[in-house]
Formats: sequence, C-alpha cells, structure tokens
Amino acid sequence: MRKSIYSPDEFMSGLYGRMQAKPFADIKTAEDALKVGEEIREKAKTLFAADRLLGGNYKLEKAGRALEYPEYSLQKYSFELCEGLKSAVFILTPKNIKKSAPGVVALCGHGYGVRQILGISKSGKKKRIGYFDNYQKNFAVELAKRGCIVAAPELFGFGEARLKKDLNKPFYISSCDELSHHLLPYGLTTASVRIAQAIACGEILLKETATDPENLGVMGISGGGLTALYASVINEKFKKTVISGYVNTFESSILSMWHCPDNYIPGILEIGEIYDFAASLAPRKLLIESGTKDKLFPIEASRKAHREIKKVYSLADAADKLQIDVFEGKHSVSGRKSFDFLAK
Repeated sequence: MRKSIYSPDEFMSGLYGRMQAKPFADIKTAEDALKVGEEIREKAKTLFAADRLLGGNYKLEKAGRALEYPEYSLQKYSFELCEGLKSAVFILTPKNIKKSAPGVVALCGHGYGVRQILGISKSGKKKRIGYFDNYQKNFAVELAKRGCIVAAPELFGFGEARLKKDLNKPFYISSCDELSHHLLPYGLTTASVRIAQAIACGEILLKETATDPENLGVMGISGGGLTALYASVINEKFKKTVISGYVNTFESSILSMWHCPDNYIPGILEIGEIYDFAASLAPRKLLIESGTKDKLFPIEASRKAHREIKKVYSLADAADKLQIDVFEGKHSVSGRKSFDFLAK
C-alpha cells in the first residue's frame, strides 16, 4: 500500500473520539435520565427539521380498488405531505374490529419499496418476494393478521417514490444517493422527509381509523428502523417503537463500511450515538431486534448499544418497558417478540 503523510486517514479516525457527544455519561438519578432524554428530543427536532415538511391536513384520496384478504383489507391512498410532494400509503384494516385497535406505522427498508412488506406486485396481486431472502418478512401483513391497523407508506426515494429517471431501473436501485446530496443545501436530509412521512401516517391512523391513541406504534427495518427511531424521538404520540436491524453504533456501522447515503445526518454525533437517541425514548415502550449475523450492523456493537440503553431505562425506572430480541440470523426482521409487542 502506498503511503503519504498527507493522507487524511488519521484525521478521520480521530474525529469520532473528539466529536462524539456523551449526553448520558454523568446521569445519576431518574430525574437526570428523563431530563437528558428531553434535551436530546428537543435537539433532534432542530436537527431533522421534519416540521418544515408537515402540512398537518392530510386529505386521503383512494388510489385504486380495495383488496380483500381473509384477515384484512388493503387500500392504497395518496395524500399531500407538503407543497409539491405527494405520498402513497397503504392502509391495512383487520376484519372484525370492534371499537378500536392498535395502530402501527410500518416502515420498509431498501428493496422493492413498500410492496416488500405487503407481499404484493405492482398490480396489487399477492407475490412472494425473495429479495435478500425477503429480509423484511412481510411484516406489515403479519401485524394486520394480528389485529393491528397498519399504515405503510412508500418511503421517499424507494419504489414508486423514486425520481422519474430511476423508475425504469431495477427495483433495488433507489434514488437515495441523489436525493440525499441535493437536500443538504436546504438544511434537510432524506431522513427528514421520511420522518415527516412517518409522523403524517401516525396522524392519519389517529384521525381516519379506529386506532387507539394510547396504542399507536411504529416499526421499521434497516433504513426504516432509522426512520422509526427518529420519528419516535421527535413525536411522542408513538407509544411503542420497534427498531429492527439498526440499533448499533455509528462508529461500527455507517462509519466503518459503505452504507447508503440516506444514513448520514450532518451534526448528529454532536447530539449523541444511536443508543443515546434510543435511550431518550424512556419511559415509552421500546423493542429492539438485532441479528447475530448482521454484517451491516455488527452484533458486538449492537450488544454495546443494548447495554447503554438498558442503563438509562433502568435508571429511569422503565426497565420493564424495554425488550431486546437478539436472534440467530442475518440483517432481517425477527418478529418472534415484536409482532405480539405491537399487537397487545
């Protein structure tokens, strides 16, 4: 390997130690834990600026006929997230709802877009999707089968929500790269838009369906896990959060290997690590899924993150509100605990 005294390797590797904030380092009481959590949540609102994208009046328009399945119905809608930006959302309504039901915003990761967690083709027909061994496990459908009303948006840059020039490319080609770069001059990120979508879908569930306001949850895998975490940090209407395939450390994941540009948030380490944001959710209910063979978010760093989150939840007298599912598997949804966690 060639060498140069001007190579920035040492500078880059030293940045983490110099710049990473440790907001929970000196907490000693439950009051301290809750106060620091509140400070993190307030800073996150400024960091993501998602409120700039929220219109607040999400008029749903049907976008196709309803599809009926034995356990649930599926209807696609369009709504205007903000000026100039329409969003698609699929609402899955279980059969035989009495008065109210748990509601969940389901957030997909990279792949076919939202269709991958619905198990349908472009035409709406049932389809077995095998991309990455179907790592997302059709989790929107699984939740609907368990009695949850589910809102599954087509996240910004995926599937139908790609740039026009990308729509004819293979399904796995997202528009994340260009969108992520072009939003930066406006003080926004891809995460900002997706977080706004998640919050808007939560509002839609509360206003347009029989969702119990005290049982509104959000679940995401991979990039959807990123969105679920920070949407919950910003919006306390989410009472339950499931983060799959994301809780780790920035140092060992997105700063140690190639990741999609949608993972990079300017200034985030000056607020805290991934586990600090997750810990700031205390005392709300949180479930984390981590696979032992996840190469994108290595398990040892995930275990470190779990320990840090447990410390804060315990100190905040909320240890019973935290569940961690470490399962034997790759980068994927587990579901063995999370589906029932959200459906209760």
